Amino acid sequence: MTKKLHIKTWGCQMNEYDSSKMADLLDATHGYQLTEVAEEADVLLLNTCSIREKAQEKVFHQLGRWKLLKEKNPDLIIGVGGCVASQEGDHIRQRAHYVD
Repeated sequence: MTKKLHIKTWGCQMNEYDSSKMADLLDATHGYQLTEVAEEADVLLLNTCSIREKAQEKVFHQLGRWKLLKEKNPDLIIGVGGCVASQEGDHIRQRAHYVD
């Protein structure tokens, strides 16, 4: 069975590039194939940028939607990368303990 990966990318061109590299790496090392449908994914990644307005609020809003998917599928892996994750990592772990 093919493992599926969904990446949501917000921000600059560098984030687009980083998301592409993450997808390539997870495909090469673990066989994950990209899907546009979060509900089909085994891994959900949110690649963020803090330059955009209200970036932190957007992150927690998105993670809240993904929390519902994790409740239905406890094996689902949720990850956050990018600027917001670097700056707000401890806050993310406190508010969204379900993030892997």
